[in-house]
Amino acid sequence: GKEITSWTEFKIPFNKLKTDASIHTSSTSKDKSSNHDEVKPLKIVCWTKDEKEQKTSDFLAMVMIDIARLLQIKPKSTMPFCNRFGGASKDIQLTFDELEFNPPLKNFLEEPLPLLDEKTNKGDSKAITHKIIPCIQKLLLDEDQIVRNKACDALVKVASVLDEDQMQTNVLTVVLLLAHDENEKHKTVASKLLSSLASILGPLLCSEFCAPELVHLADDPKCSVRKAAVSSFGNVAKIAGAEITKKKLLPAFQQVAKDQVWSVRKSVVEQLVLMAGACKSEETAGFFTKLFEQFASDASRWVRNSAFEVLGRLIFTLGEHADQSLLNWFVKIPSLASTKIDQECTFFCAYNFPAVFQTMGVQRHPEMIQAFQQLTKDSRFPVRRALACSLHELAHMFGTDLTERHLMAPFNKFLRDATNEVREGVLSGMCHFLSKVRPSRREPYLSETWNIVRNSKRNWRFREIIARQLSGLSRIFSLKSTMSSLSSLVFYLCRDEVATVRKIAAMSVPYLLLRIYRGTNSGDELLQTEQDAEQDEKSCVERCKQALIDIKSFAESKTYKERQLFVYMTEALLTASSDNKLVTEIMVKTGIKSLMANLPNDKIINVKITFCEHVLPRFRKGEQDVFNADEIAKIRAQLETASDGDVKSLIKRSHEVELQRSNDILLESIELLIELKRRYAEQVRRDALAALDKKAPPAPQSRPPPDPSTDSDPLPSAASTTSSGNKNVEIELLGDDMELVNESDSLDFDGKAVGGAQHKPKPDTPMVTSPLMEIADSALFSGTQEEVVEEEGENRMDEG
Repeated sequence: GKEITSWTEFKIPFNKLKTDASIHTSSTSKDKSSNHDEVKPLKIVCWTKDEKEQKTSDFLAMVMIDIARLLQIKPKSTMPFCNRFGGASKDIQLTFDELEFNPPLKNFLEEPLPLLDEKTNKGDSKAITHKIIPCIQKLLLDEDQIVRNKACDALVKVASVLDEDQMQTNVLTVVLLLAHDENEKHKTVASKLLSSLASILGPLLCSEFCAPELVHLADDPKCSVRKAAVSSFGNVAKIAGAEITKKKLLPAFQQVAKDQVWSVRKSVVEQLVLMAGACKSEETAGFFTKLFEQFASDASRWVRNSAFEVLGRLIFTLGEHADQSLLNWFVKIPSLASTKIDQECTFFCAYNFPAVFQTMGVQRHPEMIQAFQQLTKDSRFPVRRALACSLHELAHMFGTDLTERHLMAPFNKFLRDATNEVREGVLSGMCHFLSKVRPSRREPYLSETWNIVRNSKRNWRFREIIARQLSGLSRIFSLKSTMSSLSSLVFYLCRDEVATVRKIAAMSVPYLLLRIYRGTNSGDELLQTEQDAEQDEKSCVERCKQALIDIKSFAESKTYKERQLFVYMTEALLTASSDNKLVTEIMVKTGIKSLMANLPNDKIINVKITFCEHVLPRFRKGEQDVFNADEIAKIRAQLETASDGDVKSLIKRSHEVELQRSNDILLESIELLIELKRRYAEQVRRDALAALDKKAPPAPQSRPPPDPSTDSDPLPSAASTTSSGNKNVEIELLGDDMELVNESDSLDFDGKAVGGAQHKPKPDTPMVTSPLMEIADSALFSGTQEEVVEEEGENRMDEG
């Protein structure tokens, strides 16, 4: 090759070296599925230069170096270069004349230190305290900020495996030495460590050491130290407790809030929420209200921006102690001039609006509605997107009347928004939102859903979002609309051009079938329509006639992809209900079981593989009772006759197959139905309690003080109240309320009514014990809604 006349001396910075480079670069192609990102070692490339010392395109060679190899290199040693293709170059070699390592870095990387067990997080405590911690202590003083940050993380991890005495002696001592160092960078590191170690140190050490040290650092002459110290107040206050926070941290916090440097005051604002959460009380609520008002009028625009950004979270944190003045500031945000705050603050107002409304209560809705209407007219899509994503939560808090009065217009507006992100946001909560609207105003939105599906050819995500809510939509629309329009929509999406949409829609078919088969209305419809009453008179199978025709078209389709979708339908049907007897009844009466039994004889191997991956594992003990042991054995025998090795392999390990992807889709549908039921039950309870409040007798007048000369007990005994008038009043009120609740039966995710005792499952009904059903059953309410209302009513009367 060409003769190299000179070399340029260079240094290798620590952040360019990756400690795990040698591990990842030596991995084979089979290891590409590892969770670790590929890390390449340091590359040194040799180029030639022209007479003007400019690099030319004449590439000579290169060499790859990782830490393990670099630490083995000794002075005067050589290393061969490689050509473009990785082959060794005999003509060019790299000579290391002099090598100089940063001593603490070399010691930390080179010495055979004991490593912490990744699974148990345990290690040799003696080796940790005598070798690892001293090395970390040196690295905490490094000039490079990246090294200091990594050393902080290492010290926190080491502290988590030490006992209290070792931690106090070794770790806390290191932090205290840094806190009293003259170097401001070291004091900043100490502040960060006090925050990171707070949860490990515990309340006692935080109270005795962390809180006083932070107060000391917050009074430092250097603004960078004060800023770092105040940024650690929140985490330490949360662990130290309310008493220590009020006594030690709040006075220093108030003092730093008046700092002359705006960046320090901004850090104080960012800690307001954590500090308020650490010591919530009526007394401290006034303290934080005054602080916010101080920051809202701060001379620095950055401080004012931060104050209005955290205002919503502050109100939510203070809860019932939140002052009215804070709400007044919050509702002014959309109308504040751009000279006061940046327009980005409006986004935080929209983002935190549901939390503030929930905190302040419905009684404050008039003043908040005006701010909400201003936010809906904002021209920036992040503000509209935040509102669109939370519209269904607001509807749940508003109730039916306020929702129809104030939220229907924004809902319609967001459905037609020009920005896809806004439309996706409102569509994601469409099912929950429509469940809060009266049936007469809800039904037209089924045709609107059809329009969205047909007009979303360029954005398949819209169709996916709707497909994920099909199980819930089958509960909130009338039976007649479900049998006609919604059923057609489900099978239309089952033939979507996107595979994900097809699968999700196919796995929602069983919920549609259960809804139609049972013929009961959704949980939040108080009265059946005449058309629904007519449909209920039909037999179960007759109502399912059209849906069964569509299902059969998939099972007997000439396209193998549609037969695969039928496999997904049967898989979902096996797990869609906790009532095993009902599933068996549906599959036998509708003929789905016989169609399912023909799947092992399919001519296309892909259908058999899908069956083995999704249905065969459901035959495990406890998953279903549709097929008995003999029928399952026959299905396995039919599958084993296939010559394909993949099918035979899947049959053997069917009991080990993890159905995570299918379970995720099924669980999402179950959770949607459970949440619908929970929200409906909460609304019924809310309405019932409101009715109790209206019927409650007036508060009794205060009694005169008892005559001291008498020996009578001033308070009535428990026995005397059993025959009093108050007891009769309580029974009468609860009786009226019970009649009110019995008029409307809610449905669980299977569609079963839970309003009256006559709908409770019989004791001899077999129940599925699959993991999905355990999750669903554990999430359901333990008592009926009458029991909930009765208990609430008793509590109200006791308080009266």
